[in-house]
Amino acid sequence: MNLFSQAVAEVLEVDSVALDDDFRAFGGWCSLQGFGLLVMMENDFHAPLTVERFLELRTVRDLYREAFAALAAGVFGVGRQAISGETAYGSVPEWDSVNHLRLVMEAEKRFGVSYPLETVPALKRLDDFLV
Repeated sequence: MNLFSQAVAEVLEVDSVALDDDFRAFGGWCSLQGFGLLVMMENDFHAPLTVERFLELRTVRDLYREAFAALAAGVFGVGRQAISGETAYGSVPEWDSVNHLRLVMEAEKRFGVSYPLETVPALKRLDDFLV
């Protein structure tokens, strides 16, 4: 389980979560847990969400995608609105080979994931990074 999933599990007060879990389906779901996830997203992963946007999200993967997009926007030096899970390598001028490697290294550090060197060239879209 990566650092993001661990943080979500802590907020939900469960042992573990999977990316495709509906975070609202865990027993005891309440507004306090929702608030906790919003705070976690902003403070721990630098991905502030509006309440309206949060209500559109259902799975741990949805939250992770938001956190990863915020990371990518920071690495590329572009506005968050310019980035989505479908954003592909080269689709924003700032996503060049150097920033591709920076994104890999920053993701490994922030989310506690590891991308084997041979897989790095295959990471073509932001959603490809969500492991």
